[in-house]
Amino acid sequence: MPRSYIKTMIESIILVIAAFLTATLSAIIGMGGGVTLLGIMAIVMPEGYLVVAYHGIIQLVSNVTRTTVYRDAIDRPILSRFAMGIIPGLILAAGVVYGLIQFYDVSSASEIKIDFLKPLIGLYIIWFLYLRKKKPISDQAFLWMGSLSGLVTVFIGAAGPLIAPFFISKDIKKESVIATKAACQAIGHFGKMPIFIFLFGVNYLADWSVILPLVLAVYFGTKFGKKMLGKLPEKTFKMLFRGALTLIAIRLVAMELLNLL
Repeated sequence: MPRSYIKTMIESIILVIAAFLTATLSAIIGMGGGVTLLGIMAIVMPEGYLVVAYHGIIQLVSNVTRTTVYRDAIDRPILSRFAMGIIPGLILAAGVVYGLIQFYDVSSASEIKIDFLKPLIGLYIIWFLYLRKKKPISDQAFLWMGSLSGLVTVFIGAAGPLIAPFFISKDIKKESVIATKAACQAIGHFGKMPIFIFLFGVNYLADWSVILPLVLAVYFGTKFGKKMLGKLPEKTFKMLFRGALTLIAIRLVAMELLNLL
């Protein structure tokens, strides 16, 4: 058996296990799974744009599944404002990508490396959680956060950490946090697919054998995670949510600093 085939099989198994476990994590505390899976995929897959593209469709299934299983807990006013904001954000992202294609004079955006926003998001999370002056977050703020999320989801893949602090600042139950945040992210992941198809040249159907096992893994991981959430006290959930968000922020900043050394 060729060594390359064995290597591919091992990488596929690692990704499937990671997809299941990270989907379970997201179903329990509402976040952390997407950015963790993104990091693992970035190690296994060399092409950065493909990591973001494939991660998007996998997280689309994960978020749609979470939205479905927690559908009765969705905060619809927050979701509607976020959805109104994300559309212009995605349009702006497409415009930026097209502009970069023209600027660098390349045939596809897949030839351009875009990876400078991650540490900025990490710093933003730390500021939002620990340094800013605490004041109530209005529902209107989700309109602007939707626009920003639509812009950055194309370039870094996981916008969950960006919008998560707004949810932890709202006085809503854990199921509503998970359901509403998942629905918001699902819109972003779905909306960026045409951008990757037309501007990056990604063919999702051609790589169905890679994507399908990961999609199934996140589906069953989400179902399993929901069962675990029922055993988690509200106070513990808030603590885990804040702790996971802090660790993600540190990781986003630290990885960039290590790359500079």
